[in-house]
Amino acid sequence: MPRLALAAFVVAASLPPAFAQDAAPAAAPQITIDPAAAVNQLPRSAQILTGLYATLATLEICAIDIPEPARTGMSAHRRQMEASLSMDEATGTKAYEVVRADVEKTGVDCSEASADRQQADAVIAIYNGG
Repeated sequence: MPRLALAAFVVAASLPPAFAQDAAPAAAPQITIDPAAAVNQLPRSAQILTGLYATLATLEICAIDIPEPARTGMSAHRRQMEASLSMDEATGTKAYEVVRADVEKTGVDCSEASADRQQADAVIAIYNGG
C-alpha cells in the first residue's frame, strides 16, 4: 500500500502546473490617499485624559483654585485613566508636561469672560456634581 501512495505522489508531482498561471493577471486595485484621514487614533480614554490634562494646565496657568470635591475627583479620575492606559507616575507626569507645554504655546486667556476660563469652570462644575 505505501508503494501505491508513493507512485500516486510521483505521478501527481510530474503533472504540469495548473492552468491558472496562464490567466491574465488581475487588475491592480486603485489606491486613494486621503491626507485628512486620521492615521493614529488614540483610545477614547486617552483623548479624555488629554482633555483633563489641558484643563488642569489651564487651571494651573491661570492660577484658578480648584475647590473640593472637584480637586479630589479630578485627581482620582486622572490616576484612574492613567492606570487604564498602563501609565506609571513618571509617564503620567511627562504626558501632563507635554500637554501643558502645548497649552502654553497655544496661549490661554485667563480673563473671567474668556472661553478658556468658561470651559475650565464648566469642568470644575462637573466634578463638583453640578
